[in-house]
Amino acid sequence: MEQTFGAFLAERRKANNLTQRALAEQLFVSESAVSKWEKDVARPDISLLPKLSTILGVSEHELITASIDTDARTEKKQAKRWRALTFTWRLFFLFGYGIALLVCFICNLAIDKRLDWFWIVFSSLLLAATFTNTPRYIKKYRLALIPLSQFGALALLLLTCALYNGDVSWLPTALLSVLLGLTAIFFPICIAKYPIFEKVRKFGDFISVGVVFVVLNLLLITCDFYSLGNGYMDKHWYLQIALPIVCVCFAILLVLMSVRLLKTNRFIKTGIIFSLLEIFLYVIPRFIKTKSPIWALELEQCNPFNADFSVWTVANDMIEKNVHCIVFLSLLLLALIFLAVGIIRAVKNHAKNK
Repeated sequence: MEQTFGAFLAERRKANNLTQRALAEQLFVSESAVSKWEKDVARPDISLLPKLSTILGVSEHELITASIDTDARTEKKQAKRWRALTFTWRLFFLFGYGIALLVCFICNLAIDKRLDWFWIVFSSLLLAATFTNTPRYIKKYRLALIPLSQFGALALLLLTCALYNGDVSWLPTALLSVLLGLTAIFFPICIAKYPIFEKVRKFGDFISVGVVFVVLNLLLITCDFYSLGNGYMDKHWYLQIALPIVCVCFAILLVLMSVRLLKTNRFIKTGIIFSLLEIFLYVIPRFIKTKSPIWALELEQCNPFNADFSVWTVANDMIEKNVHCIVFLSLLLLALIFLAVGIIRAVKNHAKNK
């Protein structure tokens, strides 16, 4: 049976060991007013509800509905317990970081009479803090600022390691490698999520690919200079080898991504993508002229027209040729199937719209 407001008020008053007079005095109303509320003859003024709910230890919603919301109370307790747990966890990490820093500070001074490897420990713990403590204090643009804070701490750690070893030549390569990974993962997510990119969101995938292209080329340039400066290579290879390969690969990727802009159904788009993949992988390489015997050998192995399924031996590279032929035929079959289904659906839709 549903409880009335008066019965609920009397029950909660007694549960808090209050008389009608005591409750009336706290609300600055007469005792008879409280009596009328409990008899359901009258209701308290709405302005009294906040103070009344506080006195009785219930929420305003529970007071109005004359019932205890056990689900809400359970959720509130669990939320409070979770906040206490996370606070304790963060405090534990901060205390641990502080103890570790103090011990390393004393040991470094006592043993080496100076501070050197201590800074590596400091930057390492700072990096750890960006995973355990820093995210709690970042409220806006979390997907952008949290990775940036972690990247900054990692850059500081790598810098201290480089200075400690007396060699910073590898530092730009390491930093750009990490930046490339972060850019490829988080930049597309930021474009899709944050309003600042709303005007360019339609072309967000192209922008993301462009940013990755720039960072990748910066990484390759630093690798080029690092390998030449450390004697791994006898000449620069970026302009002659890396840049053409990267440009071709990204051009192919952009062409494949542009298919989604076509105003047709998804089956035709998928068929076009499979067709383009086949062209890029097996048709265009047939027209490439090269003086490199290694590249010429690779082209010959990838030639699907030299397959012989009666021979599967490693000696004459027949396994590679047969596999490439199977891939070639599979892509061709998938392209034809999707194009056929897409054309049939397009024709049907066109007939319906007439």
